[in-house]
Amino acid sequence: MVMKIPKDRVYTRNHEWIRIDMEVVIMGLTGPLLSDMGDLISLELPEPEDVMLRGYPIAVAESLDGLHEILPPADAEILEVNRELEWDLDVLSDDPYEKGWLMKIKVDSPDQLRDLLSPESYMEYCKEKLGVECGVE
Repeated sequence: MVMKIPKDRVYTRNHEWIRIDMEVVIMGLTGPLLSDMGDLISLELPEPEDVMLRGYPIAVAESLDGLHEILPPADAEILEVNRELEWDLDVLSDDPYEKGWLMKIKVDSPDQLRDLLSPESYMEYCKEKLGVECGVE
């Protein structure tokens, strides 16, 4: 089965997707990661107004197979968090790119987003790291 990834966003090597919407950056977890993790059992998200530092975990998704630390793509302030996901993990698994967004952030320095992966580069990365075939939609 080929997993579809949206072409309107960029990706991290930690399997987060990033969509830039004017000054707000929306982020979430990718379908290939969620498929690899299996059934989720919990999601811990930060609070609005928390400060994120690039490279330091800000949230955690837990499945029966283990933990995934969610890493911010840049230093940023959290503007909004999708709290519904903490109570309904199926939304995250079923629709990770729309209803399953995790948080909206305001990035301190947009330059920190320059090294993110294009959809095509992320497809190759998934094949290499997860053994998952992806296609761009």
